Order: sequence, then C-alpha cells, then structure tokens
Amino acid sequence: MRVGRTLTHHFEIETRQYDLLGIDLGEGARRRMIIFGAVIVLAWVLLLIPILGVPGKTTISFYIVPPFVITAFGWRPGKFHERRRRVTEWALAVRYALRSHRPIIGLGARAADKSEYLPWRDRVATHKVANLAKARVTPEWEREEVVVHDPRVRAGADITVNQRARLLGTDQLDRVRRRTTGKRH
Repeated sequence: MRVGRTLTHHFEIETRQYDLLGIDLGEGARRRMIIFGAVIVLAWVLLLIPILGVPGKTTISFYIVPPFVITAFGWRPGKFHERRRRVTEWALAVRYALRSHRPIIGLGARAADKSEYLPWRDRVATHKVANLAKARVTPEWEREEVVVHDPRVRAGADITVNQRARLLGTDQLDRVRRRTTGKRH
C-alpha cells in the first residue's frame, strides 16, 4: 500500500466581511470567524443572564470580554495540527480528559475491558501539575523507569520495533534504478 504525503501548504480561501452594521472593518474579518464569535457570544450571554441578570455597567465586561478572548485565541491555527483551529484542539482535549480513547483490540475482534482503558488520573496528569507547582520534578535523564504491570490487563508482551534510517545519495539511487530497469527487459 502506498501512502501519499502533501509537503506543500494548503490554500485557505475564505470570504471576508469588509463592512458590518455601517462600520468599516478595513482589510475585512473572516466571515466564519464572525459567525463563530456570534455563536460564542450568544451562548455566553444565555449562560450568564440567569446567573448575573441583565448586563449593567458593572457586569458588562463579564458579558463581552470572555467571548471575544475565546474567539480571538480559539480561531487561530492549532499548535499541533495547522489545519485545525485551537478551539477544536481544546474540545478534543476536554473530551479526552472526560472520556479517553477507547482501545481497539485485534482490529475490533473483541471489545476492550474497563481495565484496559487509561485511568482518569493518568489522562489528566494532575500529579504532574502538582509536582511542577512544588518544584519536585526530576529531570528526564535522572528518572528511573519503574514498570508496574497491572494484573487486570490481559495484554501480551511489549513489542519492540527496530527501525533503521538510511541516507541514500544519488549514486546509490542510480544503482537501484539500473537494477530495477535491467530486470524489466
């Protein structure tokens, strides 16, 4: 099976809004971002009205600032996947913390046991945050790796993968090409 890889940057063609309610937006704002921001503002306002009541002089900043911050930072390209928005990465991180990934065993031949799921304390890693706050983190090179096997897990032995990277120059590639073209005739 061949795998194709795209090594070029993809195109992002988005429509822009240059005028909004009679206000000139200069170079224009992305319409998808405006719609996303409007949904966030509407959801936030509907969430805060039962708690704080109708916005007044003292509470108006609670109604305006958080949705604009979420929209401004959430609409940027993701840290790990450039094609995703950060809001998507945040949603996936929350989903992972709450649900985890369900393990697939034998390409779906059998369902995973509850003991094979990653526990919540390992997914969220609150102990790492606590150790960082207390400055008790030992450097990676000084850590002793202690592997504790959980008797409830019915998995096989660890798999080792031996990979070797090779750098082929043009002379080696020419030899390979000559060998493969010579066999075809």
